[in-house]
Amino acid sequence: MNDGKVKKYILYAVSEIFLVVIGILIALSLNNWNEFRKNRQTENKLLIELRENLLVNKTRLASDILIEQRSIDAINLITDHLDNQRPYHDSLDLHFNNAFFSPDILLAKSGFVSIQSKGFDIIYADELRKQIIDLFDVTYAHLISETLRLEDQFWPAAVLPIKHKHFRPADLEHTTPVDYDALINDAVYLNTMLDRRGFRQTAIKLKTASLKKTHLLLEHIEKVLEIE
Repeated sequence: MNDGKVKKYILYAVSEIFLVVIGILIALSLNNWNEFRKNRQTENKLLIELRENLLVNKTRLASDILIEQRSIDAINLITDHLDNQRPYHDSLDLHFNNAFFSPDILLAKSGFVSIQSKGFDIIYADELRKQIIDLFDVTYAHLISETLRLEDQFWPAAVLPIKHKHFRPADLEHTTPVDYDALINDAVYLNTMLDRRGFRQTAIKLKTASLKKTHLLLEHIEKVLEIE
């Protein structure tokens, strides 16, 4: 103790332990940094894929809205024509066809599925993560379920019987009435078209809301990816 050997030994041992702890902390820090870097690279790839999906969905939703409106316009023209008992003209065949038509819901979601498989925590920013989940799991899901509910129930039960009763397909774009006079006097057909117009109006509202949220998420992702 007098010559300080024990003190020197203790100091040396403490120094060694300190260096070991510092080394461990540095190693952990480097490992965490490397893991963080890898996660951000993975997140970047997933967001690029998701952005491609959103661009596709944006185009499809905008196109669907135009088609829905075309169907509404056709129904308005036909109901006005029948209500006023105007004579048949073959130019009506295009409108008869459009009045029946509604677009299928086809939304790209491979990027969302990839994020889901990796775990949503791979998206670093809380707000962006919530926005992605809300669009795909809530907004898109509601749009699809409502569309399927309306079309799956109404189309086979009400629309197809009316279509088979009164019309003969001329080609892919034209539908010709079998007996125009009978069609004018069929209140069921007219009421069916008015119901269908209401469904198309509902579809436009849902798709417009989905398009708006798609655009907002797309802007957010492009900001994160620094895409101008």
